[in-house]
Amino acid sequence: MIRYGSLLLALSILFLLSACASKSLEQKTINAADKVRIPTSFEQLTFKSEGRTVFEDEGKFILIEGNKCTQRDSGSEAATVLQWIELPNYVDSGTVILNGWDMRFLHGDREVNTMSADITHSKIVKNEGSTFLVFEAQGKLSDQNRKDAYEFCVFYTAFGYRSVLFDAVIEGDYNGIEAAALQNKNQGALATLENTASRGTLKGNAAIAIIPRGFDFQFDNAFECELGFPPCKWADRTDYRLLQLAYNLSQSSTTPSLDGSLHWATQTVFKDNGTRTYRIRTRTAMILGNSVKLRADFLALNPRAGKTATCSKNVDGVVRTQTFRINDLSFDYAVPLLTGWDLSYECEHQQVQRAGIWLHDIRFDPDSSSLEYKVSSILRDSDGVPSFNTAQRITVLGLNRRIDTPIQRSAPVNIKIRE
Repeated sequence: MIRYGSLLLALSILFLLSACASKSLEQKTINAADKVRIPTSFEQLTFKSEGRTVFEDEGKFILIEGNKCTQRDSGSEAATVLQWIELPNYVDSGTVILNGWDMRFLHGDREVNTMSADITHSKIVKNEGSTFLVFEAQGKLSDQNRKDAYEFCVFYTAFGYRSVLFDAVIEGDYNGIEAAALQNKNQGALATLENTASRGTLKGNAAIAIIPRGFDFQFDNAFECELGFPPCKWADRTDYRLLQLAYNLSQSSTTPSLDGSLHWATQTVFKDNGTRTYRIRTRTAMILGNSVKLRADFLALNPRAGKTATCSKNVDGVVRTQTFRINDLSFDYAVPLLTGWDLSYECEHQQVQRAGIWLHDIRFDPDSSSLEYKVSSILRDSDGVPSFNTAQRITVLGLNRRIDTPIQRSAPVNIKIRE
């Protein structure tokens, strides 16, 4: 049973999150036109997460997945999800992963100015025998005017463990590690953001894994005048039809460089038929230690050139789902990370009604050392024509228990032998 004092402490911590928004709306129906009363941030936190326990090795490790949706009346403010998950008491370390997102305009399709999905804060809270993972996620979908209602859904995977059994430390957990850049159109559509952090030399077989936390894409302001009132200004926001939206988080190595520094990079694409200047911001966290292992996949981002010569214009306005299975994993526990994705329209740029990609239905079987999961994706305008292309990159984070874990032994029995 949850102790109210511990729960209130967890809620208070989330209440202090700097990016906390004051308005959010729990999803009722996808196309609901009627407004409902927007719950306060505290009211959001009174609802327990509906996360599903994927796997648990009692006393050692737990893996949870879930999702939550919220709506906003306009794109002038980000949609915020405040979430808390109750964890077993043996958990004293853990974090949350952004493993997918799904966003849509609620009334038709639009050109886009901003698209973002970001887990801004995360924290493990322990008090009076209770343990919680609390986090905040923000998403945004807007056009030039930012007046259209939209829905944002975050898909997350959380894991927790008893730290004495693992040589694994999570860093950058609360605020994440941010990187930002302005990609000028003269530099091309493919942007690269590099992160370097100083950690010192890791010992033994220690490795590092970078955890995806979020992205924020926004077309830079440029003069674009559309008929309307009031008259447009030079500094007005711009929006464009979308051809391609892509993200790829990669690390050059699982170990530090010779000087002990850590390095990883994120590549992005955000474009219409042409190449536009856009702003990028990304967020990550990291886990490192001798218990950390990594099985990386590959995804090459190639910016689309624009309208193709041949185009079938098939109708495909539904969610596309694929099932994947990995066998013979040499890990005690495995956590899939959505570290890359590429969504693009089949023919040329279109307006956007819905876009998203998410990892779900995770199944880990330690007996067969196998991991199974599904990836769903969608990119469509109002009529679902043309179809879309999708690709993803899944990195498997492995965790192995320490082999030098102290074993509790009974106290020695002293026997005195009479001389």
